[in-house]
Amino acid sequence: MPEPTTPPPQYQLFYDAAMLAGEITLESGAEIFRVEDTMRRMMSLSGFASVDVFATTTGIFATISDPSLPPVTQIRRISSRSNNLMRICRVNEVSRELCSGTIPPEEAIRQLKEIRRIPPYPRLWVVAAVLLSTMGFAVLFGGGVGETLASAAVCATMQMTGILFIERLSNGFMENLLKTMIIAFITDVCCLLFPFLDGQVIIISAIMPLVPGVPITNAIRDTLQGDYTAGLSRGAEAFVIALAIAVGSVAGMGLFRLITGLFQ
Repeated sequence: MPEPTTPPPQYQLFYDAAMLAGEITLESGAEIFRVEDTMRRMMSLSGFASVDVFATTTGIFATISDPSLPPVTQIRRISSRSNNLMRICRVNEVSRELCSGTIPPEEAIRQLKEIRRIPPYPRLWVVAAVLLSTMGFAVLFGGGVGETLASAAVCATMQMTGILFIERLSNGFMENLLKTMIIAFITDVCCLLFPFLDGQVIIISAIMPLVPGVPITNAIRDTLQGDYTAGLSRGAEAFVIALAIAVGSVAGMGLFRLITGLFQ
């Protein structure tokens, strides 16, 4: 007959809830300042004299210590990151309820586990949003009906190719490079078939959804908050994505000129 398990002490529950909240927010693309502040507020409910949190873009280090008890320290490695503002908002709501005493730590952990299981947005919604944003950028950049429809077609081709083949790659640099390469190549094909189209408007509009706007914003925010390590790492991430976009554009246009040159 199995022995009954001893429930963890109250301070351990607050600590586990804080670690889980930090993991979810960091994986969802939150700023380092928000991650550390959320965890610090939740861990301070444990009653320990000292609470220390250090987060980077790839890991979390957290310690609570008190003269009457041995310190508790955990390290969590963050291997995957994405942008999910809904998860960040939900975690903030749970943190506020826990800090105000509305819910106990057991309930907070249960809700945080449910938040972590929230599936990403349906693929069809994501593709539709990217297509609409691409068409909106085409209008914003001065394109007409032809450029708007062409940019949507180019973006749709890139999305379909990415879903079927490119997104299976584990290398983010190659994924962005190949997607941009396809955009540049299909844009040149459209301009060859329809010479009246403005290729610059089409390619810029189709590339805009790939531009690392969130990493750049978070890099500036973390730097202004004094988190220089996180700011530099997020800035480097944005630079790598921008470099992949630039190389992919040149490669796609070069491949088109190479193929058309063979048939001339």
